[in-house]
Amino acid sequence: MRKNQLLLLCMFCLGNTGVWAGENPLLLPTPENTVTEPLAGRLKINGVDIHATQFHVNAEEERLRSHFVEACAQLRGSYTENNLRGEHIQGCITPPYSLTSQWHMEGNTAYGTLSSLRMDQRTERDPLPDDLPLPANAEILQDIDSHDHGIHGRVLHIHVNIPASDLRTLLEKALLARQWRGSPAMQGQTSVISMNKDNRHLDMVIGADGVGESRVIVVLDQR
Repeated sequence: MRKNQLLLLCMFCLGNTGVWAGENPLLLPTPENTVTEPLAGRLKINGVDIHATQFHVNAEEERLRSHFVEACAQLRGSYTENNLRGEHIQGCITPPYSLTSQWHMEGNTAYGTLSSLRMDQRTERDPLPDDLPLPANAEILQDIDSHDHGIHGRVLHIHVNIPASDLRTLLEKALLARQWRGSPAMQGQTSVISMNKDNRHLDMVIGADGVGESRVIVVLDQR
C-alpha cells in the first residue's frame, strides 16, 4: 500500500459514522482503459471501514476532472471539489455513501485513489497493543489500521504535551522494559526509534510541535 495516499485518505473520514464486510461498495466509475488495484485488503481509518482502490490512466487533466463531475451527477450526488498542492480532490455524497476521487498528473498520466465509506457506520477502533506504551496525555489525531497480504499495519499520528527530547527518552525506556529491541541500523538517530519484537517491527518518528509539545508518527507492522 502507498502510505502517502493512505494518509491523504484521512481527510475524507467523517466523524461518528456497522461494518459493511461482504458488501460490494460503491466507487466513482473511472474512464475506459483505467488500471486499478486495491489499496489494502481491509482498511480502517479513525475506526471507520473504508474501501480504497488506487488507479492510473492516460488522460487529459480537465477531461478527467469533468469525468468525475459527471459521474457524481449521474449518481444524483452532492459534489465538492478542492485542490491541494496539485492533488485534485473530488467528493460525491450519495447516501449512504461518501465517495472520493483523489489524483494528480504526472506527464500525460493521472495517478490517484478512489475511496468509499458508509456514513451510517459506527466508529469501532481496534484496541492498541498492550506493549505499545504511550503517555497518559497522548492524543491520537489519526489512526490507520490495515490488513493486506498477511501484513497487519497500524499508523498512528499522535500529539503529546512533552518536549520531543524527553518524550524520546521516555518511550525508548518504556519499550525496552516491554522486551522490544532496538535496530542497530538506527542507533544514533535522535528523532527516530526503530525496534523489533518477535514478528513485529515498530518505527516512531518524533518531532517538536511548539514549545514543550511533540508530534509522533507510529508505524507498526506485524507479519
